Amino acid sequence: VGTNGTGKSSIPLVIEEALFNKNSKGIKKADIQNRAYNKGYNIFLDFSVETKPYRVEVRRSRGSIKVKLFSGKEDISSHTATNTYKTLEGILGLDFKTFSQLVYQSTSASLQFLTATDANRKKFLVDLFGVDEYTKYYDVFRDITKGITTELNELTGTSNTIVKWLCDNKLSNTTLLSKLNLPENSDEDEKALRSLTVDFENIRQKNQKINENNTYRQLLLNISPADFTLTGKEEDGIQSYDDIMADIGANKRIVQDSVKEIAHLESLEEECPTCHQKVNPGVIQNLKNQSQARSQRAESEVVHDEVVVARIKRLNSIIENKEKKQREFEDLFTRVDYELPSTVLDGEELKGKIDELKSSINRTKAQLREIIDENTQREQHNTRIQVILEQTGEFEKELEGVKESLLEQEKVATNLEVLKRSFSTNGLVAYKLENLVKELEDLANEYLAELSDGRFNINFVVANDKLNVDLSDNGSSVDILALSSGELARVNTATLIAIRKLMSSISKSRINVLFLDEVLNVLDEMGREKLVEVLLAEEGLNTYIVSHGWTHPLLEKIEVVKENNISRLE
Repeated sequence: VGTNGTGKSSIPLVIEEALFNKNSKGIKKADIQNRAYNKGYNIFLDFSVETKPYRVEVRRSRGSIKVKLFSGKEDISSHTATNTYKTLEGILGLDFKTFSQLVYQSTSASLQFLTATDANRKKFLVDLFGVDEYTKYYDVFRDITKGITTELNELTGTSNTIVKWLCDNKLSNTTLLSKLNLPENSDEDEKALRSLTVDFENIRQKNQKINENNTYRQLLLNISPADFTLTGKEEDGIQSYDDIMADIGANKRIVQDSVKEIAHLESLEEECPTCHQKVNPGVIQNLKNQSQARSQRAESEVVHDEVVVARIKRLNSIIENKEKKQREFEDLFTRVDYELPSTVLDGEELKGKIDELKSSINRTKAQLREIIDENTQREQHNTRIQVILEQTGEFEKELEGVKESLLEQEKVATNLEVLKRSFSTNGLVAYKLENLVKELEDLANEYLAELSDGRFNINFVVANDKLNVDLSDNGSSVDILALSSGELARVNTATLIAIRKLMSSISKSRINVLFLDEVLNVLDEMGREKLVEVLLAEEGLNTYIVSHGWTHPLLEKIEVVKENNISRLE
Protein backbone atom coordinates (compact mmCIF):
# COMPACT_ATOMS: atom_id res chain seq x y z
CA VAL A 1 0.00 0.00 0.00
CA GLY A 2 1.05 3.59 -0.43
CA THR A 3 -0.08 7.02 -1.49
CA ASN A 4 0.01 8.34 -5.02
CA GLY A 5 3.50 8.77 -6.45
CA THR A 6 5.36 6.67 -3.90
CA GLY A 7 6.29 4.09 -6.55
CA LYS A 8 4.00 1.14 -5.87
CA SER A 9 3.44 0.41 -9.57
CA SER A 10 7.15 0.87 -10.29
CA ILE A 11 8.07 -2.41 -8.62
CA PRO A 12 6.84 -4.71 -11.46
CA LEU A 13 8.18 -2.16 -13.94
CA VAL A 14 11.66 -2.43 -12.35
CA ILE A 15 11.47 -6.23 -12.56
CA GLU A 16 10.57 -6.01 -16.28
CA GLU A 17 13.44 -3.59 -16.96
CA ALA A 18 15.89 -5.85 -15.15
CA LEU A 19 14.83 -9.01 -16.98
CA PHE A 20 13.95 -7.68 -20.46
CA ASN A 21 15.30 -4.09 -20.76
CA LYS A 22 11.75 -2.87 -21.51
CA ASN A 23 8.51 -2.23 -19.59
CA SER A 24 4.82 -2.82 -20.23
CA LYS A 25 3.97 0.87 -19.74
CA GLY A 26 6.27 1.97 -22.54
CA ILE A 27 8.11 4.46 -20.32
CA LYS A 28 11.29 5.86 -21.87
CA LYS A 29 14.64 5.10 -20.25
CA ALA A 30 15.25 8.76 -19.40
CA ASP A 31 11.96 8.84 -17.45
CA ILE A 32 12.59 5.70 -15.40
CA GLN A 33 15.32 7.20 -13.24
CA ASN A 34 14.54 9.21 -10.11
CA ARG A 35 12.99 12.51 -11.13
CA ALA A 36 14.71 14.50 -8.40
CA TYR A 37 18.24 13.18 -8.78
CA ASN A 38 18.46 12.30 -12.51
CA LYS A 39 21.59 10.20 -12.03
CA GLY A 40 20.62 7.05 -13.86
CA TYR A 41 19.76 3.91 -11.95
CA ASN A 42 21.07 0.55 -10.72
CA ILE A 43 18.93 -2.59 -10.48
CA PHE A 44 20.03 -5.79 -8.71
CA LEU A 45 17.59 -8.70 -9.03
CA ASP A 46 17.94 -12.22 -7.60
CA PHE A 47 15.79 -15.06 -8.91
CA SER A 48 15.96 -18.82 -9.29
CA VAL A 49 14.96 -21.35 -11.92
CA GLU A 50 14.36 -24.87 -10.58
CA THR A 51 16.47 -24.15 -7.44
CA LYS A 52 19.35 -22.75 -9.53
CA PRO A 53 20.12 -19.18 -8.35
CA TYR A 54 20.69 -16.30 -10.76
CA ARG A 55 21.48 -12.62 -10.34
CA VAL A 56 21.18 -9.80 -12.86
CA GLU A 57 22.83 -6.42 -12.34
CA VAL A 58 21.79 -3.47 -14.49
CA ARG A 59 23.59 -0.13 -14.43
CA ARG A 60 22.39 2.69 -16.65
CA SER A 61 24.03 6.10 -16.83
CA ARG A 62 23.77 8.86 -19.45
CA GLY A 63 22.16 6.65 -22.06
CA SER A 64 24.56 3.69 -21.76
CA ILE A 65 23.71 0.40 -20.09
CA LYS A 66 25.86 -2.31 -18.54
CA VAL A 67 24.35 -5.70 -17.78
CA LYS A 68 25.89 -8.53 -15.78
CA LEU A 69 24.28 -11.97 -15.49
CA PHE A 70 25.46 -14.49 -12.90
CA SER A 71 24.61 -18.16 -12.50
CA GLY A 72 25.53 -18.63 -8.89
CA LYS A 73 28.94 -16.93 -8.76
CA GLU A 74 29.76 -17.57 -12.43
CA ASP A 75 29.53 -14.58 -14.76
CA ILE A 76 27.60 -15.79 -17.84
CA SER A 77 27.19 -12.35 -19.41
CA SER A 78 27.64 -11.94 -23.14
CA HIS A 79 29.82 -9.36 -24.86
CA THR A 80 26.88 -7.05 -25.48
CA ALA A 81 23.81 -6.16 -23.43
CA THR A 82 21.55 -7.33 -26.26
CA ASN A 83 23.04 -10.83 -26.28
CA THR A 84 22.97 -10.97 -22.47
CA TYR A 85 19.22 -10.26 -22.52
CA LYS A 86 18.77 -13.01 -25.13
CA THR A 87 20.51 -15.43 -22.76
CA LEU A 88 18.31 -14.22 -19.92
CA GLU A 89 15.13 -14.72 -21.96
CA GLY A 90 16.23 -18.28 -22.75
CA ILE A 91 16.72 -18.99 -19.04
CA LEU A 92 13.27 -17.64 -18.16
CA GLY A 93 11.59 -19.51 -21.02
CA LEU A 94 9.25 -16.57 -21.69
CA ASP A 95 9.30 -13.57 -23.95
CA PHE A 96 8.54 -10.10 -22.61
CA LYS A 97 4.94 -9.96 -23.83
CA THR A 98 3.99 -13.25 -22.20
CA PHE A 99 5.87 -12.46 -19.00
CA SER A 100 4.26 -9.04 -18.58
CA GLN A 101 0.75 -10.45 -19.06
CA LEU A 102 1.32 -13.25 -16.54
CA VAL A 103 3.03 -11.11 -13.90
CA TYR A 104 1.29 -7.75 -14.03
CA GLN A 105 -2.39 -6.83 -14.19
CA SER A 106 -4.01 -3.46 -13.77
CA THR A 107 -7.18 -1.73 -14.85
CA SER A 108 -5.32 -0.35 -17.87
CA ALA A 109 -3.02 -3.32 -18.61
CA SER A 110 -4.63 -6.71 -18.14
CA LEU A 111 -4.39 -10.17 -19.66
CA GLN A 112 -5.07 -9.80 -23.40
CA PHE A 113 -5.69 -13.50 -23.82
CA LEU A 114 -9.47 -13.22 -23.79
CA THR A 115 -9.69 -10.04 -25.90
CA ALA A 116 -7.04 -11.01 -28.47
CA THR A 117 -7.88 -12.33 -31.93
CA ASP A 118 -8.63 -16.03 -32.17
CA ALA A 119 -5.34 -16.71 -34.02
CA ASN A 120 -3.19 -14.71 -31.55
CA ARG A 121 -4.99 -16.35 -28.61
CA LYS A 122 -4.01 -19.77 -29.88
CA LYS A 123 -0.44 -18.66 -30.58
CA PHE A 124 -0.23 -17.32 -27.01
CA LEU A 125 -1.09 -20.73 -25.56
CA VAL A 126 1.19 -22.55 -28.01
CA ASP A 127 4.18 -20.46 -26.92
CA LEU A 128 3.18 -20.48 -23.25
CA PHE A 129 2.71 -24.22 -22.80
CA GLY A 130 5.78 -25.20 -24.82
CA VAL A 131 3.73 -26.79 -27.56
CA ASP A 132 5.84 -24.72 -29.95
CA GLU A 133 8.38 -27.57 -29.81
CA TYR A 134 6.07 -29.46 -32.14
CA THR A 135 5.93 -26.52 -34.54
CA LYS A 136 9.74 -26.38 -34.46
CA TYR A 137 9.76 -29.97 -35.69
CA TYR A 138 7.26 -28.90 -38.31
CA ASP A 139 9.65 -26.13 -39.41
CA VAL A 140 12.50 -28.66 -39.57
CA PHE A 141 10.47 -31.08 -41.69
CA ARG A 142 9.20 -28.19 -43.83
CA ASP A 143 12.77 -27.04 -44.53
CA ILE A 144 13.82 -30.61 -45.33
CA THR A 145 10.77 -30.91 -47.59
CA LYS A 146 11.85 -27.76 -49.45
CA GLY A 147 15.24 -29.34 -50.10
CA ILE A 148 13.63 -32.62 -51.17
CA THR A 149 11.17 -30.72 -53.37
CA THR A 150 14.03 -28.85 -55.00
CA GLU A 151 15.85 -32.13 -55.58
CA LEU A 152 12.66 -33.72 -56.95
CA ASN A 153 12.19 -30.78 -59.30
CA GLU A 154 15.79 -31.10 -60.46
CA LEU A 155 15.42 -34.85 -60.97
CA THR A 156 12.11 -34.35 -62.78
CA GLY A 157 13.68 -31.66 -64.95
CA THR A 158 16.61 -33.97 -65.73
CA SER A 159 14.23 -36.82 -66.54
CA ASN A 160 12.11 -34.62 -68.82
CA THR A 161 15.23 -33.32 -70.57
CA ILE A 162 16.55 -36.85 -71.18
CA VAL A 163 13.16 -38.11 -72.40
CA LYS A 164 12.80 -35.14 -74.74
CA TRP A 165 16.33 -35.70 -76.09
CA LEU A 166 15.64 -39.42 -76.65
CA CYS A 167 12.40 -38.58 -78.49
CA ASP A 168 13.98 -35.82 -80.58
CA ASN A 169 17.00 -37.97 -81.51
CA LYS A 170 15.27 -41.30 -82.09
CA LEU A 171 16.92 -42.88 -85.16
CA SER A 172 14.74 -44.51 -87.80
CA ASN A 173 17.79 -45.71 -89.76
CA THR A 174 21.11 -46.70 -88.18
CA THR A 175 22.82 -47.94 -91.39
CA LEU A 176 26.35 -46.57 -91.84
CA LEU A 177 27.21 -45.39 -95.39
CA SER A 178 30.52 -46.32 -97.09
CA LYS A 179 32.64 -43.68 -98.81
CA LEU A 180 32.75 -43.33 -102.62
CA ASN A 181 36.02 -43.94 -104.51
CA LEU A 182 37.77 -40.87 -105.89
CA PRO A 183 38.31 -40.61 -109.71
CA GLU A 184 41.75 -41.12 -111.27
CA ASN A 185 44.12 -38.25 -110.79
CA SER A 186 44.43 -35.74 -113.68
CA ASP A 187 48.15 -35.04 -113.15
CA GLU A 188 49.13 -36.34 -116.62
CA ASP A 189 46.57 -34.12 -118.33
CA GLU A 190 47.74 -31.13 -116.32
CA LYS A 191 51.38 -31.78 -117.30
CA ALA A 192 50.36 -31.98 -120.98
CA LEU A 193 48.32 -28.81 -120.58
CA ARG A 194 51.28 -26.94 -119.10
CA SER A 195 53.52 -28.08 -121.98
CA LEU A 196 50.99 -27.07 -124.65
CA THR A 197 50.37 -23.79 -122.87
CA VAL A 198 54.10 -23.00 -122.98
CA ASP A 199 54.19 -23.82 -126.70
CA PHE A 200 51.10 -21.73 -127.35
CA GLU A 201 52.53 -18.85 -125.37
CA ASN A 202 55.76 -19.07 -127.42
CA ILE A 203 53.74 -18.97 -130.67
CA ARG A 204 51.83 -16.00 -129.43
CA GLN A 205 54.99 -14.17 -128.46
CA LYS A 206 56.68 -15.04 -131.81
CA ASN A 207 53.66 -13.84 -133.79
CA GLN A 208 53.73 -10.64 -131.78
CA LYS A 209 57.39 -10.13 -132.78
CA ILE A 210 56.59 -10.86 -136.47
CA ASN A 211 53.76 -8.33 -136.42
CA GLU A 212 56.01 -5.72 -134.85
CA ASN A 213 58.81 -6.48 -137.35
CA ASN A 214 56.38 -6.16 -140.27
CA THR A 215 55.31 -2.78 -138.93
CA TYR A 216 58.96 -1.61 -138.85
CA ARG A 217 59.48 -2.87 -142.41
CA GLN A 218 56.47 -0.95 -143.69
CA LEU A 219 57.60 2.24 -141.96
CA LEU A 220 61.08 1.78 -143.45
CA LEU A 221 59.65 1.40 -146.96
CA ASN A 222 57.76 4.69 -146.50
CA ILE A 223 61.11 6.56 -146.22
CA SER A 224 63.08 7.25 -149.52
CA PRO A 225 66.86 7.96 -149.52
CA ALA A 226 66.13 11.15 -151.45
CA ASP A 227 64.19 12.33 -148.40
CA PHE A 228 67.39 12.71 -146.40
CA THR A 229 70.16 13.14 -149.12
CA LEU A 230 71.84 16.62 -149.01
CA THR A 231 72.37 18.44 -152.36
CA GLY A 232 74.14 21.66 -153.37
CA LYS A 233 74.58 24.11 -150.55
CA GLU A 234 72.86 21.63 -148.19
CA GLU A 235 76.09 19.73 -148.17
CA ASP A 236 77.75 22.67 -146.34
CA GLY A 237 75.60 21.90 -143.36
CA ILE A 238 73.88 24.22 -140.90
CA GLN A 239 75.02 27.85 -141.34
CA SER A 240 75.24 30.48 -138.59
CA TYR A 241 73.74 33.95 -139.12
CA ASP A 242 74.74 35.55 -135.84
CA ASP A 243 77.11 38.12 -137.50
CA ILE A 244 74.42 39.15 -139.94
CA MET A 245 71.95 39.60 -137.07
CA ALA A 246 74.55 41.81 -135.32
CA ASP A 247 74.87 43.98 -138.48
CA ILE A 248 71.10 44.24 -138.68
CA GLY A 249 71.02 45.47 -135.10
CA ALA A 250 73.78 48.05 -135.72
CA ASN A 251 72.06 49.43 -138.85
CA LYS A 252 68.73 49.68 -137.01
CA ARG A 253 70.44 51.78 -134.32
CA ILE A 254 71.91 54.06 -137.07
CA VAL A 255 68.41 54.60 -138.43
CA GLN A 256 67.10 55.41 -134.94
CA ASP A 257 70.00 57.85 -134.29
CA SER A 258 69.42 59.61 -137.63
CA VAL A 259 65.76 60.09 -136.87
CA LYS A 260 66.64 61.62 -133.50
CA GLU A 261 69.33 63.87 -135.05
CA ILE A 262 67.02 65.20 -137.79
CA ALA A 263 64.33 65.88 -135.19
CA HIS A 264 66.87 67.82 -133.10
CA LEU A 265 68.07 69.90 -136.04
CA GLU A 266 64.52 70.76 -136.99
CA SER A 267 63.86 71.96 -133.47
CA LEU A 268 66.66 74.56 -133.55
CA GLU A 269 65.66 78.28 -134.11
CA GLU A 270 67.75 81.21 -135.32
CA GLU A 271 69.88 81.19 -132.14
CA CYS A 272 71.74 78.29 -130.56
CA PRO A 273 70.32 77.63 -127.09
CA THR A 274 73.75 76.66 -125.82
CA CYS A 275 76.15 79.33 -127.17
CA HIS A 276 73.50 81.88 -128.14
CA GLN A 277 75.04 82.40 -131.57
CA LYS A 278 73.00 82.70 -134.70
CA VAL A 279 72.49 79.46 -136.60
CA ASN A 280 73.30 79.12 -140.32
CA PRO A 281 70.31 77.54 -142.08
CA GLY A 282 72.49 76.18 -144.83
CA VAL A 283 74.64 74.31 -142.40
CA ILE A 284 71.53 72.88 -140.71
CA GLN A 285 70.15 71.63 -144.03
CA ASN A 286 73.49 70.10 -144.96
CA LEU A 287 73.61 68.23 -141.67
CA LYS A 288 70.05 66.95 -142.18
CA ASN A 289 70.92 65.69 -145.68
CA GLN A 290 73.94 63.81 -144.38
CA SER A 291 71.88 62.20 -141.62
CA GLN A 292 69.14 61.12 -144.06
CA ALA A 293 71.78 59.63 -146.38
CA ARG A 294 73.21 57.54 -143.52
CA SER A 295 69.70 56.40 -142.55
CA GLN A 296 68.84 55.31 -146.10
CA ARG A 297 72.08 53.34 -146.47
CA ALA A 298 71.46 51.63 -143.12
CA GLU A 299 67.84 50.76 -144.02
CA SER A 300 68.98 49.31 -147.36
CA GLU A 301 71.54 47.13 -145.62
CA VAL A 302 68.92 45.95 -143.05
CA VAL A 303 66.60 44.83 -145.86
CA HIS A 304 69.42 43.01 -147.61
CA ASP A 305 70.64 41.29 -144.48
CA GLU A 306 67.12 40.16 -143.47
CA VAL A 307 66.68 38.50 -146.91
CA VAL A 308 69.97 36.67 -146.42
CA VAL A 309 68.93 35.52 -142.90
CA ALA A 310 65.59 34.22 -144.18
CA ARG A 311 67.34 32.23 -146.92
CA ILE A 312 69.77 30.74 -144.38
CA LYS A 313 66.88 29.79 -142.03
CA ARG A 314 65.03 27.98 -144.86
CA LEU A 315 68.16 26.09 -145.79
CA ASN A 316 68.85 25.15 -142.17
CA SER A 317 65.24 23.89 -141.75
CA ILE A 318 65.58 21.66 -144.83
CA ILE A 319 68.84 20.26 -143.52
CA GLU A 320 67.32 19.57 -140.04
CA ASN A 321 64.30 17.74 -141.55
CA LYS A 322 66.56 15.58 -143.71
CA GLU A 323 68.76 14.77 -140.71
CA LYS A 324 65.63 13.79 -138.74
CA LYS A 325 64.45 11.54 -141.57
CA GLN A 326 67.89 9.99 -141.67
CA ARG A 327 67.79 9.24 -137.94
CA GLU A 328 64.32 7.66 -138.29
CA PHE A 329 65.56 5.58 -141.20
CA GLU A 330 68.60 4.42 -139.27
CA ASP A 331 66.47 3.57 -136.17
CA LEU A 332 63.93 1.55 -138.19
CA PHE A 333 66.73 -0.14 -140.09
CA THR A 334 68.29 -1.35 -136.80
CA ARG A 335 64.89 -2.58 -135.52
CA VAL A 336 64.02 -4.70 -138.53
CA ASP A 337 64.93 -8.41 -138.11
CA TYR A 338 65.41 -9.68 -141.64
CA GLU A 339 65.67 -13.27 -140.35
CA LEU A 340 62.03 -13.23 -139.15
CA PRO A 341 59.40 -14.32 -141.65
CA SER A 342 56.75 -11.86 -142.63
CA THR A 343 53.91 -14.41 -142.27
CA VAL A 344 52.51 -15.16 -138.72
CA LEU A 345 52.40 -18.74 -137.36
CA ASP A 346 49.05 -20.66 -136.99
CA GLY A 347 48.23 -21.63 -133.26
CA GLU A 348 44.55 -22.55 -133.63
CA GLU A 349 45.21 -26.30 -133.67
CA LEU A 350 47.34 -25.98 -130.55
CA LYS A 351 44.68 -23.79 -128.93
CA GLY A 352 42.03 -26.43 -129.67
CA LYS A 353 44.08 -29.12 -127.91
CA ILE A 354 44.56 -26.79 -124.95
CA ASP A 355 40.80 -26.10 -124.68
CA GLU A 356 40.04 -29.81 -124.88
CA LEU A 357 42.52 -30.62 -122.09
CA LYS A 358 41.12 -27.80 -119.93
CA SER A 359 37.57 -29.12 -120.31
CA SER A 360 38.67 -32.63 -119.39
CA ILE A 361 40.56 -31.43 -116.33
CA ASN A 362 37.60 -29.25 -115.20
CA ARG A 363 35.20 -32.18 -115.55
CA THR A 364 37.51 -34.36 -113.47
CA LYS A 365 37.83 -31.67 -110.78
CA ALA A 366 34.06 -31.08 -110.67
CA GLN A 367 33.49 -34.82 -110.28
CA LEU A 368 36.14 -34.89 -107.56
CA ARG A 369 34.44 -32.05 -105.67
CA GLU A 370 31.05 -33.77 -105.89
CA ILE A 371 32.47 -37.03 -104.54
CA ILE A 372 34.32 -35.19 -101.74
CA ASP A 373 31.11 -33.35 -100.77
CA GLU A 374 29.15 -36.60 -100.84
CA ASN A 375 31.79 -38.36 -98.72
CA THR A 376 31.72 -35.43 -96.25
CA GLN A 377 27.93 -35.76 -95.92
CA ARG A 378 28.25 -39.53 -95.47
CA GLU A 379 30.92 -39.04 -92.82
CA GLN A 380 28.71 -36.53 -90.98
CA HIS A 381 25.78 -38.97 -91.27
CA ASN A 382 27.86 -41.83 -89.87
CA THR A 383 29.33 -39.65 -87.08
CA ARG A 384 25.85 -38.45 -86.05
CA ILE A 385 24.55 -42.02 -85.89
CA GLN A 386 27.57 -43.18 -83.85
CA VAL A 387 27.36 -40.21 -81.44
CA ILE A 388 23.58 -40.54 -81.00
CA LEU A 389 23.87 -44.30 -80.41
CA GLU A 390 26.61 -43.72 -77.84
CA GLN A 391 24.74 -40.87 -76.11
CA THR A 392 21.46 -42.78 -76.25
CA GLY A 393 23.04 -45.60 -74.26
CA GLU A 394 24.47 -43.14 -71.74
CA PHE A 395 21.19 -41.22 -71.41
CA GLU A 396 19.13 -44.41 -71.05
CA LYS A 397 21.47 -45.56 -68.28
CA GLU A 398 21.28 -42.13 -66.64
CA LEU A 399 17.48 -42.13 -66.98
CA GLU A 400 17.26 -45.42 -65.08
CA GLY A 401 19.30 -43.89 -62.25
CA VAL A 402 17.16 -40.74 -62.25
CA LYS A 403 13.96 -42.81 -62.08
CA GLU A 404 15.34 -44.80 -59.15
CA SER A 405 16.31 -41.57 -57.37
CA LEU A 406 12.87 -40.13 -58.11
CA LEU A 407 11.17 -43.15 -56.54
CA GLU A 408 13.38 -42.89 -53.44
CA GLN A 409 12.90 -39.14 -53.07
CA GLU A 410 9.15 -39.42 -53.65
CA LYS A 411 8.98 -41.96 -50.81
CA VAL A 412 10.96 -39.57 -48.60
CA ALA A 413 8.71 -36.66 -49.67
CA THR A 414 5.61 -38.72 -48.83
CA ASN A 415 6.97 -39.57 -45.37
CA LEU A 416 7.96 -35.94 -44.80
CA GLU A 417 4.49 -34.81 -45.79
CA VAL A 418 3.04 -37.17 -43.18
CA LEU A 419 5.45 -35.78 -40.58
CA LYS A 420 4.65 -32.20 -41.59
CA ARG A 421 0.95 -32.81 -41.16
CA SER A 422 1.58 -34.59 -37.87
CA PHE A 423 3.59 -31.70 -36.42
CA SER A 424 1.59 -28.89 -38.02
CA THR A 425 -0.81 -26.70 -36.06
CA ASN A 426 -3.60 -29.00 -37.19
CA GLY A 427 -1.77 -32.18 -36.15
CA LEU A 428 -0.13 -33.03 -32.84
CA VAL A 429 -0.17 -29.35 -31.87
CA ALA A 430 -3.94 -29.23 -32.25
CA TYR A 431 -4.33 -32.55 -30.42
CA LYS A 432 -2.03 -31.51 -27.58
CA LEU A 433 -3.52 -28.03 -27.38
CA GLU A 434 -7.05 -29.38 -27.40
CA ASN A 435 -6.28 -31.48 -24.31
CA LEU A 436 -4.53 -28.55 -22.62
CA VAL A 437 -7.37 -26.21 -23.49
CA LYS A 438 -9.83 -28.66 -21.94
CA GLU A 439 -7.81 -28.64 -18.72
CA LEU A 440 -7.54 -24.85 -18.90
CA GLU A 441 -11.28 -24.59 -19.40
CA ASP A 442 -11.98 -26.78 -16.37
CA LEU A 443 -9.54 -24.82 -14.17
CA ALA A 444 -10.84 -21.45 -15.36
CA ASN A 445 -14.43 -22.48 -14.66
CA GLU A 446 -13.44 -23.66 -11.16
CA TYR A 447 -11.97 -20.25 -10.37
CA LEU A 448 -14.85 -18.47 -12.10
CA ALA A 449 -17.34 -20.42 -10.02
CA GLU A 450 -15.65 -19.19 -6.85
CA LEU A 451 -15.05 -15.60 -7.99
CA SER A 452 -18.49 -15.09 -9.56
CA ASP A 453 -20.68 -17.36 -7.41
CA GLY A 454 -21.27 -19.63 -10.38
CA ARG A 455 -22.57 -16.90 -12.68
CA PHE A 456 -19.95 -17.14 -15.42
CA ASN A 457 -18.85 -20.10 -17.45
CA ILE A 458 -16.16 -20.11 -20.14
CA ASN A 459 -15.78 -22.50 -23.06
CA PHE A 460 -12.71 -22.86 -25.36
CA VAL A 461 -12.99 -24.38 -28.86
CA VAL A 462 -9.89 -25.19 -30.98
CA ALA A 463 -10.57 -24.79 -34.70
CA ASN A 464 -7.69 -25.01 -37.19
CA ASP A 465 -5.33 -22.13 -36.39
CA LYS A 466 -7.77 -20.39 -34.05
CA LEU A 467 -8.91 -20.65 -30.45
CA ASN A 468 -12.48 -19.43 -30.01
CA VAL A 469 -13.81 -18.27 -26.61
CA ASP A 470 -17.46 -18.57 -25.61
CA LEU A 471 -18.41 -16.80 -22.36
CA SER A 472 -21.83 -17.28 -20.76
CA ASP A 473 -23.52 -15.44 -17.89
CA ASN A 474 -26.08 -17.67 -16.18
CA GLY A 475 -26.33 -19.74 -19.34
CA SER A 476 -26.65 -16.77 -21.73
CA SER A 477 -23.82 -16.11 -24.16
CA VAL A 478 -22.16 -12.74 -23.64
CA ASP A 479 -19.41 -10.86 -25.47
CA ILE A 480 -16.27 -10.37 -23.39
CA LEU A 481 -16.27 -6.67 -24.32
CA ALA A 482 -19.77 -6.26 -22.88
CA LEU A 483 -18.63 -7.08 -19.32
CA SER A 484 -18.34 -4.42 -16.64
CA SER A 485 -14.91 -3.58 -15.21
CA GLY A 486 -15.55 -5.71 -12.13
CA GLU A 487 -16.88 -8.64 -14.15
CA LEU A 488 -13.95 -8.43 -16.56
CA ALA A 489 -11.51 -8.33 -13.63
CA ARG A 490 -13.03 -11.54 -12.21
CA VAL A 491 -12.96 -13.34 -15.57
CA ASN A 492 -9.41 -12.17 -16.34
CA THR A 493 -8.14 -13.08 -12.87
CA ALA A 494 -9.75 -16.53 -12.97
CA THR A 495 -8.31 -17.19 -16.44
CA LEU A 496 -4.89 -15.87 -15.43
CA ILE A 497 -4.71 -18.05 -12.31
CA ALA A 498 -5.89 -21.05 -14.31
CA ILE A 499 -3.21 -20.45 -16.95
CA ARG A 500 -0.51 -20.08 -14.31
CA LYS A 501 -1.61 -23.22 -12.49
CA LEU A 502 -1.67 -25.23 -15.70
CA MET A 503 1.77 -23.83 -16.57
CA SER A 504 3.23 -24.94 -13.25
CA SER A 505 2.28 -28.54 -14.01
CA ILE A 506 3.29 -28.90 -17.65
CA SER A 507 5.38 -25.98 -18.84
CA LYS A 508 9.01 -25.06 -18.58
CA SER A 509 7.93 -21.53 -17.61
CA ARG A 510 6.95 -21.18 -13.97
CA ILE A 511 6.52 -17.69 -12.55
CA ASN A 512 5.72 -17.48 -8.81
CA VAL A 513 4.94 -13.76 -8.63
CA LEU A 514 1.79 -11.80 -9.55
CA PHE A 515 1.05 -8.08 -9.26
CA LEU A 516 -2.58 -6.96 -9.19
CA ASP A 517 -2.38 -3.18 -9.49
CA GLU A 518 -5.56 -1.36 -8.38
CA VAL A 519 -7.60 -4.34 -9.58
CA LEU A 520 -9.53 -4.38 -6.29
CA ASN A 521 -10.88 -0.89 -7.01
CA VAL A 522 -13.31 -2.32 -9.58
CA LEU A 523 -14.49 -5.16 -7.27
CA ASP A 524 -17.17 -4.95 -4.64
CA GLU A 525 -16.48 -6.08 -1.09
CA MET A 526 -17.77 -9.60 -1.76
CA GLY A 527 -15.57 -9.82 -4.88
CA ARG A 528 -12.51 -8.73 -2.90
CA GLU A 529 -13.12 -11.37 -0.25
CA LYS A 530 -13.58 -14.06 -2.87
CA LEU A 531 -10.35 -12.95 -4.62
CA VAL A 532 -8.34 -13.05 -1.37
CA GLU A 533 -9.76 -16.45 -0.54
CA VAL A 534 -8.80 -17.84 -3.97
CA LEU A 535 -5.31 -16.32 -3.91
CA LEU A 536 -4.54 -17.62 -0.43
CA ALA A 537 -5.45 -21.10 -1.56
CA GLU A 538 -2.83 -20.99 -4.35
CA GLU A 539 0.37 -22.67 -3.27
CA GLY A 540 3.69 -21.33 -4.51
CA LEU A 541 2.20 -18.05 -5.72
CA ASN A 542 3.32 -14.75 -4.28
CA THR A 543 0.61 -12.23 -5.10
CA TYR A 544 1.05 -8.50 -4.51
CA ILE A 545 -2.20 -6.53 -4.35
CA VAL A 546 -1.37 -2.88 -4.99
CA SER A 547 -3.75 -0.28 -3.53
CA HIS A 548 -3.77 3.11 -1.89
CA GLY A 549 -4.78 1.84 1.53
CA TRP A 550 -6.92 -1.27 1.36
CA THR A 551 -5.69 -4.04 3.61
CA HIS A 552 -6.91 -7.41 4.80
CA PRO A 553 -6.25 -9.14 8.09
CA LEU A 554 -5.18 -12.36 6.36
CA LEU A 555 -2.67 -10.58 4.12
CA GLU A 556 0.82 -9.38 4.93
CA LYS A 557 1.08 -5.62 4.57
CA ILE A 558 4.03 -3.97 2.82
CA GLU A 559 3.99 -0.17 2.83
CA VAL A 560 5.79 2.00 0.29
CA VAL A 561 7.16 5.12 2.01
CA LYS A 562 8.74 8.07 0.21
CA GLU A 563 11.13 10.43 2.03
CA ASN A 564 13.41 13.03 0.45
CA ASN A 565 12.25 11.88 -3.00
CA ILE A 566 13.45 8.32 -2.32
CA SER A 567 11.01 5.41 -1.78
CA ARG A 568 11.55 2.38 0.44
CA LEU A 569 9.55 -0.64 1.62
CA GLU A 570 8.42 -1.10 5.22
